[in-house]
Amino acid sequence: MQLVENTYLFWSILIVANILMYIHTVAISYTWSKMRSYKTLQLTKHDIYNSLVVLLINILVAIPGYLLFSKGTIRFTTETHFIRDVVLLYFFFDFAMYVLHLTSHHVWPFKKFHKKHHTHQYFNAISLYVMEPVESLSFGLLLTVCAVLFSLNFYSFLAFIFVNWLLGVIGHLNTNSTKQPLLFGNHIFHKTHHQHPNSNYGFYTTIWDKLFGTIFKNKHI
Repeated sequence: MQLVENTYLFWSILIVANILMYIHTVAISYTWSKMRSYKTLQLTKHDIYNSLVVLLINILVAIPGYLLFSKGTIRFTTETHFIRDVVLLYFFFDFAMYVLHLTSHHVWPFKKFHKKHHTHQYFNAISLYVMEPVESLSFGLLLTVCAVLFSLNFYSFLAFIFVNWLLGVIGHLNTNSTKQPLLFGNHIFHKTHHQHPNSNYGFYTTIWDKLFGTIFKNKHI
């Protein structure tokens, strides 16, 4: 737990990790589209500025959680339940983000906030980071609430953050395919959502879309 208990070490690693994730998002997305000759959305100055603001928010949103940890409100374990807690976080956030995403399409003012992300009907190297900062803030605060509610394995928490980032990168890779996944969300699933925004609200799986009837049904896009 030295990582969290040492303030300088924690914030140094957090800042570097977020910057590296941003750089790798750009590199992976660009390389994917370049190697497969996919058409990409043109980068704009506004998108670049927006993505850098979201990067900053992703760092600053850790402040409430760090303060709550310092006061003992958030407690982590390190020795047990690694796999259990990764699975718990995966499915808890899969459902929570489905509900929030659905809300973002149908309820004001969330609908207004989410409109920014849907300006990208297909993707460029920073599409993952193009959103209203309040949406990034909301996800970070939801992570904090989850850490307050559950006594989680610290390494599970870090692993989930990495998995969430990686799945976000994968979800925003360009594709010409229209074959929808059976269980786990992917770039085809999420690109379909960007082009047909009344369907495919899930992030990690297709479970909730199938259960609540919001799965994309048209086989010909």
